Amino acid sequence: MEYIGIDPSLTGTAIVVLNEKSGLMEESLITTKSTEGIEHRILYIVNNLLMILYKYPDSKIAIEGLSFGSRSSSMLELSGLHYNLRCKLCSIQINFEIVPPTALKKFITGRGNSKKDIMLKEVFKKFGADYNDDNLCDAYCLAKYAMNPEM
Repeated sequence: MEYIGIDPSLTGTAIVVLNEKSGLMEESLITTKSTEGIEHRILYIVNNLLMILYKYPDSKIAIEGLSFGSRSSSMLELSGLHYNLRCKLCSIQINFEIVPPTALKKFITGRGNSKKDIMLKEVFKKFGADYNDDNLCDAYCLAKYAMNPEM
């Protein structure tokens, strides 16, 4: 079985695939430019994620949920990405769990409101995984979260 973490973002959607021994099987950062139309960006991201997910049909997938504390104008577009991805996965019968950002932070740091630099530091201390990109780091954490037997 593989464990997959997905951190959806319009500028850098990250996906990390781990095997049962926490070995890194695949990681990818899917980027788009804000100058492209939102519909094209969402389709590009979802299609690229699906190409990876099809390689791992018997996996547990954790997707980082939306941050409801965010009030930026891009939150509506990010919501569009989230729900487009989730609906597509449902339509092709791929199961997943949504992990609230606070739950992910608490899982890694013990606190639900940790900053990105603390997450990077704690992931290195706990798992020896060294990331410079917080999106890839979050996707790695989500894959580790998916390994949790309670998920």
